[in-house]
Amino acid sequence: MPVNAALEGVAPVLERATRPPPGSAPGLLASVPGATPPRVSVFAYGPHDLTEFEAEDLPALGRLRGHYPVVWVNVDGVGHAGTVQAIGDAFCLHRLALEDVTHVPQRPKVDAFEGHLFIVVKMARRVPALELEQVGIFLGPDFVVTFQEHPGDVFGEVRTRLRAGHPRIRGAGADYLAYSVLDAIIDNYFPVAEEFVDELEALETEIVERPSHACIHRLHDTKRELMALRRAIWPLREALGVLVRDPGDLVHPETVVYLRDCQDHAFQILDLVENFREVAGSLTDLYTSAVGNRTNDIMKVLTIFAAIFIPLSFVTGLYGMNLQHPEHAWYWAWPFAAAVMTGVALGLMVFFYRRGWIGSRG
Repeated sequence: MPVNAALEGVAPVLERATRPPPGSAPGLLASVPGATPPRVSVFAYGPHDLTEFEAEDLPALGRLRGHYPVVWVNVDGVGHAGTVQAIGDAFCLHRLALEDVTHVPQRPKVDAFEGHLFIVVKMARRVPALELEQVGIFLGPDFVVTFQEHPGDVFGEVRTRLRAGHPRIRGAGADYLAYSVLDAIIDNYFPVAEEFVDELEALETEIVERPSHACIHRLHDTKRELMALRRAIWPLREALGVLVRDPGDLVHPETVVYLRDCQDHAFQILDLVENFREVAGSLTDLYTSAVGNRTNDIMKVLTIFAAIFIPLSFVTGLYGMNLQHPEHAWYWAWPFAAAVMTGVALGLMVFFYRRGWIGSRG
C-alpha cells in the first residue's frame, strides 16, 4: 500500500487521540479541549423489573449495584476526563483501563483487573466511508460499563430485548449482557463487509468498460478500508479467544458457549474480508490489463493508418517530384494516380480485415 494512502487512513484517528506528555504518571486522564460532559444512559434490571434513565449524579451510580442484579451504564463520549473519572470511581475501575478509554485508538484486547475485565473492540459503520469507533467494555460481577467515542451505536436490539423483558437476557447476569454487546458489535460487521460486494462488482464493470484514474483511486480507497477492517477484526478474534480459553470467575460456563459463537462469527468476517482483499487485488491487475489492452488498440489503429498512408505518400511523392508532369502529355494522368492510391488503400484495408487486424474479426 502506498505510504500516502496509509497515512490518509490513519490521520483522522490521530486527530482525536488525546495523550499526556511522555513520562507522565500512569493512569493520567486528559480531556479533549472544549469537551463537554457526555450523555450517560443507565439500564438497571433484574428478571422482573427494569429502570432506564439518563444519569446526572454520576457518583450515585455505584449505589445501584445493591438494588439491581445487573447495571449497564453507557457513555456516549470519552473526551471529558471528569465523567470518565467519576464513573471509574463509582465502579472501582482501574486507572490504567480508564486511561486506555480516553487514549484512542487502542488495539482490540482483553485485560483482567481485580474485580473486573476490560475489553476493547472496534465498532464499524459506513456513513458512507468506513468508520471504526473504539468501544471500551468493563465487565464486573454485577455491572457492565461501555464507553464509546460518539453518540450512536449498534446496541438498539439489545436495548429492545431488555425493554421487552426477554427472559434470557433479563434473567442472566452481567456476563451475558457483555456477550450481547459484543455480539451486536461483531454481527454489525457482516452488513458493513457485505457492502463491499456491490462496490467491487461496480468497480469491475467500470474497469472493464471504462478504465480511468478515478476508478483506480476508488479501488485504492476500497483496499485501504478493507485493510482497516482486517486490522480491527484480527486482534478481536484473538481477544475473544482469550475469553473462551480463560474466562475467569466473571464469565459463567453457560456464557462461554455464546462467546465461542462470537468467535466463530469473527472468523467468518475475517474470511470475508480476506476474500474481498483478494478480489480487490485481482481488480488492480484487471485495471492494468484493461489499460494495456486499450493502449494496444490505440496503437493498432495508429499503425493501420500509418501503414495505409505510407504507400500513398510514396505515390504522391513520386508523382510530385520536380519532373515533367505526366498530365502535360496525358490528360488522364491525375485521375489515374488518384485511382491507384484509392486502390492501394482499399487493398490494404481488405488485407488487414482478412488477417483479423480490423473489423469484427479483430
